[in-house]
Amino acid sequence: MAPENLPWDLEEKILSGLPPLYLVRFRTVSQHWNALLNDTRFINNHLARVRPQIIFLTESKVYSIDIDLGGGGADPTIEVREIPSDFPYQATDLTHTTITTCDGFLFRDFWKQGVAIWNPWLKQVGWIEYVDKDFHLCGVGYDRTRADKSYKILGYFNCLRTVSNTYQVGYKKVAVYECASHALKFLDVPFKQWPNMAPLSLNGNLYWVTRNPEDTHRHEYVIRSFDFSSEMFKTFCLLPCRKNHSRDELLLAVYKRDGFSLLKQCYVTGEIEIWVTKNKIDEEEVEWINLMTFPTSNLPKLINKLCGVSYFIYDKTLIMCCGDEETGAAGIYIMREDICKKIQIDLGVVRFSHCVYLPNFGSVPSEFRPLRV
Repeated sequence: MAPENLPWDLEEKILSGLPPLYLVRFRTVSQHWNALLNDTRFINNHLARVRPQIIFLTESKVYSIDIDLGGGGADPTIEVREIPSDFPYQATDLTHTTITTCDGFLFRDFWKQGVAIWNPWLKQVGWIEYVDKDFHLCGVGYDRTRADKSYKILGYFNCLRTVSNTYQVGYKKVAVYECASHALKFLDVPFKQWPNMAPLSLNGNLYWVTRNPEDTHRHEYVIRSFDFSSEMFKTFCLLPCRKNHSRDELLLAVYKRDGFSLLKQCYVTGEIEIWVTKNKIDEEEVEWINLMTFPTSNLPKLINKLCGVSYFIYDKTLIMCCGDEETGAAGIYIMREDICKKIQIDLGVVRFSHCVYLPNFGSVPSEFRPLRV
């Protein structure tokens, strides 16, 4: 008796709920499945279901950290998997090596060497090498007015201005690098309200938290943005909460693919508030909702973490990666109403870089010089 095939819509629904690692392997099953994994509609359906991962970078290796929140009384667990990588350079200093995401790709900046664009699941790497090695990467986005998504990099140069024969003043010169044309364009804008950590890339633009310049008491904060289409900076919106103490921490993250979440930790009490936007960020009016509050917390103080903090919200659960205050070793913290758990990442490193990544199956754009992984 010949086996019966499942209805195609049911088959597609099952595939859209599978982890990226399995889907990549299934490309070779049939031409139909391979075409499906390249279909924009399927990719969007998969992204709506898939849980973000933490990408964890050491001096010589890259890991993905997948979090299983359990269920039915089971404790949350993590799976740490090394991702094969063969970049043209090794990081000489992780202090100046950053990893960030844009449009489902990973961008790894190699200090004074270049930038790799990477899809780890397809094992594809592209490479951009600046003519001027002193260009500092800040964030990556794209021109939303173009159908081909022209990728651009916002950055700056450290410069010196001669004031007198014996005195020079340092300043930063802002520039945009267009990846397709390899052209560098300087922007005539003052270097102020610049992000003090890697900004978020969402829908082609960059976003970060900074003080409200119109607030003389310096307690009110805003989200600033850089639009790669118009190549202009602007204030996007006010934050829903203020700093009550100068060492309170405010952390911005992407929420449900097209919104923001904001984590506020009170330095004095350790209390954590989680705010999320109600609508897509493309909407003119930004409305915030207080999603959850943890009155007391076993989380470490998040201010001035040596290797930064990455987090995301999934199913009313806070998942966060940062270094331990005493040992510096990395840990995953999982918090919700009924649980507060820390899971140590035993990789034997105390210096690392990390980011939240939502896997996808897009091929590395042709404007990046291809490399093998």
